[in-house]
Amino acid sequence: MRNIPWRITTILAFTLATGVASLPDAAAAQGKPTLGADDYDQWESLGQATLSPDGLWLAVVVRRVDESSELRVHRTDSDSVVVVSEGSRPEFGADGGWLAFAIGVSPDERDNLRESGGPVRNGVGLLDLRTGEREDIDAVQSFSFSDDGRYLALRRYGSPDSENAGVDVLVRDLDGGGAMSFGNVSGLAWQEEGNLLAMTLDAADRVGNGVRLYEPETGRIRSLDADEATYRELTWREDAPDLAVLKTFEDEAHEDTAHVALAWRGLDSDSPASFALDPREPSELPSGTRIVEHRTPVWSEDGATVFLGLQDRIPSETGEADAPEDPADGDGEAEDDGEDGQEDEEEDGEEDGEEDAGVEIWHSLDLDPVPQQRVREDQLRRENDIGAWDLAARGFLLLGGDHADRAEIAEGGRHVLARDETPYDVDAMFRQQFHDLYAVDARSGSRELVRERVTLDMGGSPGGRYAVWFEGEDYWTHDLTSGETRNVTAGLGGTFVDLDRTPTREQMSPFGIAGWLEDDAAMLVNDRFDVWEVNPDGSGGRRLTAGAEESIRHRLVRLDREADAFDPDESLHYSTYGEWTKKAGFSRGRRGDAPEALIREDASFGGGLLKAEDVDVYAFRRERFEDSPDYFVAGPDLGDARQVTRTNPFQDDYAWGRTQLIEYENEWGRRLQGALTYPANYDPGRKYPLIVNHYELLSQTLHQYQMPDPTRYYNVQIWSQEGYFVFRPDVVYRDRRPGQSNVETLRPAVAAAVETGMIDAERVGLIGHSWGGYQTTFFVTQDDLFAAAVAGAPLTNLMSMYLSFYWNSGGTDARIFEISQGRMQVPWWEDWDSYFANSPLHHIENLNTPLLIEFGTEDGAVEFNQGVEFYNAARRAGKHMVMLVYEGENHGLAEEPNQRDYQSRILEWFAHYLKGEPAPEWISTGVPYLQQKDGPRKKKVS
Repeated sequence: MRNIPWRITTILAFTLATGVASLPDAAAAQGKPTLGADDYDQWESLGQATLSPDGLWLAVVVRRVDESSELRVHRTDSDSVVVVSEGSRPEFGADGGWLAFAIGVSPDERDNLRESGGPVRNGVGLLDLRTGEREDIDAVQSFSFSDDGRYLALRRYGSPDSENAGVDVLVRDLDGGGAMSFGNVSGLAWQEEGNLLAMTLDAADRVGNGVRLYEPETGRIRSLDADEATYRELTWREDAPDLAVLKTFEDEAHEDTAHVALAWRGLDSDSPASFALDPREPSELPSGTRIVEHRTPVWSEDGATVFLGLQDRIPSETGEADAPEDPADGDGEAEDDGEDGQEDEEEDGEEDGEEDAGVEIWHSLDLDPVPQQRVREDQLRRENDIGAWDLAARGFLLLGGDHADRAEIAEGGRHVLARDETPYDVDAMFRQQFHDLYAVDARSGSRELVRERVTLDMGGSPGGRYAVWFEGEDYWTHDLTSGETRNVTAGLGGTFVDLDRTPTREQMSPFGIAGWLEDDAAMLVNDRFDVWEVNPDGSGGRRLTAGAEESIRHRLVRLDREADAFDPDESLHYSTYGEWTKKAGFSRGRRGDAPEALIREDASFGGGLLKAEDVDVYAFRRERFEDSPDYFVAGPDLGDARQVTRTNPFQDDYAWGRTQLIEYENEWGRRLQGALTYPANYDPGRKYPLIVNHYELLSQTLHQYQMPDPTRYYNVQIWSQEGYFVFRPDVVYRDRRPGQSNVETLRPAVAAAVETGMIDAERVGLIGHSWGGYQTTFFVTQDDLFAAAVAGAPLTNLMSMYLSFYWNSGGTDARIFEISQGRMQVPWWEDWDSYFANSPLHHIENLNTPLLIEFGTEDGAVEFNQGVEFYNAARRAGKHMVMLVYEGENHGLAEEPNQRDYQSRILEWFAHYLKGEPAPEWISTGVPYLQQKDGPRKKKVS
């Protein structure tokens, strides 16, 4: 008899359901087949929906396991639906009369085109929502509506052999029926709050390049600039007919490409004002700099200033010919022979054939290690300074100072917020990165220190008046107009810092800012359960919701995705989630009034709440484990919701499981929960094997629908269909005890699940990936609770892992242990005992549980050698362990054959150890390399 070394004094296990009748009937389920491998491909997943402005149509993309997809356009007040095979990216015109969408190719057709070397090209579909007529247009790579939805620009594909970026563009008049065609268009942008279309042209040999402006209502075409140059980064000023663009120029003295900045104001008039900032002309641009293309020009709110990015120029070897002559050269004429001549020949030889050594220099004084610099190469090359181009004065002012890391323009353009990280870079090598925050006046360039040693910086307010950051346990603001700095949440009574989120950081994270009221009147911030209205001038605040009383989390819903602030006169909508009940939904209330619950159900509502732009029509997505996700459309009270989509209707033909919430306390008394999933073929008269799938907090997945997709190899639904209970418990931690905390939490969690009486305690398996893989590997070196375990990409030796790199980002793994998930706070030489005690490798002699480990050889998150170390330790200690090595794979398997292989081996592993099925050779004895390589051919080796 296997031992469960934990005794729970009180175990509460109950089922969350809207009613008994809503749960699958056990007898009925037994009469239906479970899913087999041939059934998976048909399963559908639901994408993000889009509502038409008039609320009459809802468009959503549905994708299947077999990689096919379709766009479904539903009439919200009837069962009418238009289905477009391989349709995607739906976009309604502003007037609600038209829907445009991309049309792709089927997976088979895509594979055939790639194998033959042919181009894979999408098309565009146009659906007239008033008549139902549909038009498909081939070979269109993108489309965009004008602001009022009357005109549609269609951008075609260019020739793959063409050296220029220009393609054909067609502008359709959707109301009048006319069309205008343009050639050699490299970029286009519709004016906001207007119908002007700006285009950059890029033709062969740059002949005819320039900027054009098209007025579709009149048919007028204007040339704003023309030159043998490349034009890029078209930028309209918000709600104004003002345009900026960059124009390239090159010179032999530099390797890089520089730009002239061009701007026009009043393009809706016959005589717009034009401006140019040319580094080749006398100006206030810093000498030796260039205007860069990777910072898009930004207009100030009043249109007086355009913000640009600057970099130092890179001299070319050709440019060095202009350097002053060495006096030793006499008259400067070259020698025909002698040592100097020989040296020239050697240099020429290097250019002609010799290669540079493939070496990197790593120094212990590197603030950012070379692997991190390598990963961030493109980012480093794009680093630039912000400058303000004053159009009226035709002057230029460099902003931010010598050290301006992550500088940003505050809304409106009156100030720039600059960060100086340099005083803290040494400490940030292994711990949190802090910075000093500065406010820079965009008109004068004067720079004011706002705050020293900031790490959680929220930037500027949408009205441009305040800079905001989180420090200690409170939010702080700095008034960019008056210069006053205030703690704005102290004394309000809320707990704004999240103490459960990696609590070993010097500066803990907050629950976040939910938004602002218009005109910067108030900040809306989250605490654990509620939303608070906080006055940014420090004069107080109030709680807008009352979630703490019943442990119901409230979070603001942004109905207008384009608005940067909430209207103070409108009701606020909230999503709600019960921490202990798992019930979710939406509520609504005006500021100062208690929010009214509109929907609260035992279900999950992903994707928030959608609202039609012009009417009070709302849409939301609802799902449960046994109920495939679907969209519902309703009026403002949400009570009359009508189901619009119907995904996976064939699910009714198969047996299906359900979920149950399990409560328990861990060994230090923390109340926790877990989500228990039933086998699809559950029979109350028998006991079943259990798979425990763990990471950190997972009970919130109780109502999530699980699609049976074998490429998602940790698939709860497939395990359920294979006849397993699946348990996903919450795991919490104490400092410097990451593995031990997991053991102290997992033992009582499993005991609570087994106590339900439905699970065979002799047949319980454990599985996890990455951090869950670490926990799995550690647990089985501490306790023999599980009959078998699977660990994907586990950390096995915290000491060697501490000294490695997180190769995907290039950063040191030390940060993971000191300030992140490891929760160890210090390096291992300062607390040897904790690192040793929590490393699975150091307890290999206690491993008695059959363990399957998976690793990719190019794992950039957990070093592949973490698996190698444990594999060799297990061999030396005579332990039963199998390691699956996937060549070239990273931290998660990306190649479908590998995904499916790992998923099937997980099933075989548990089938043997939890169900008693015969073990395949790879489990029982291993497979020789040549047999693995040659497969069934089994070549004879002489």
